[in-house]
Amino acid sequence: MRELVYLNGWVGSFDDAFISVNDRGFNFGDGVYEVVRVYGGIPFAMGDHLERLEFSATAIKMEMPWSKEQLEMFTMDLLDKSKIKEAMVYLQVSRGTAHRNHTFSPDIKPNLLITVRHVPEISPSMYREGVKIISQPEFRWQMCHVKSISLLASVLAKQRAADAGAAEAVFVMDDGTVTECSASNIFIYKDDALFTHPADNRILKGVTRKYVLEIARGLGIAIKVEPFSFSDMLGAAEVFFTSTIVEIMPVVKADHHIIGNGKPGQLAGRIHDAFTSLRHTGI
Repeated sequence: MRELVYLNGWVGSFDDAFISVNDRGFNFGDGVYEVVRVYGGIPFAMGDHLERLEFSATAIKMEMPWSKEQLEMFTMDLLDKSKIKEAMVYLQVSRGTAHRNHTFSPDIKPNLLITVRHVPEISPSMYREGVKIISQPEFRWQMCHVKSISLLASVLAKQRAADAGAAEAVFVMDDGTVTECSASNIFIYKDDALFTHPADNRILKGVTRKYVLEIARGLGIAIKVEPFSFSDMLGAAEVFFTSTIVEIMPVVKADHHIIGNGKPGQLAGRIHDAFTSLRHTGI
């Protein structure tokens, strides 16, 4: 088993992979990406990820020369070569290579990067005991629904969380509205209903978020896709965040405030159990 790179048709190791300093992804963060979790050699929700990749590219006026079927074929071939069964796959598309200029030609050819890596280890104790998050003023651009490679704001927020001994940072707008975390969607369970922010331009429409909502509906949980405040979150019975890699992570502390009884809630556990059963289907 080895971690591999696909770069514009070339396949090899990370050490041997190179891209031009004129790549617009390097110079401007001009590109989009997806990350797909692979369980037992089967990518989970591949179709959803490729659909969102296409949406993101269209939103930044980038025309990709590959169909979703071709992208899936490239990915599966790379997975097969790697022999990694528990993997995370990144698909990254930059606008292409050209002399540095803020404007771009409509004829520029995008660069396609696909990588296969082992999934980083996440301690089971994080799910058993829950994690801490910190609040972070919302200071990102207003196209969070695009999965752009321009991630500096999220990088800074995530680092501030790490420096504070927290697992995530949650963005809070000036009016107190909670949007999402630096690399995940956030949910609160309050007054017998599950809340998550609407999938508008303020948050990324997470793939795991989609399946969590479906699972919750199947469990008979009331769903409220509407904005909620930081004070709502602090008063919630349960809080958890979701992403492709961490799946469903319970939150027991936000800044210096204890959430609920300070332990992971039953709903997060029930949803995670259902998600575990679902993920092996590949979808």
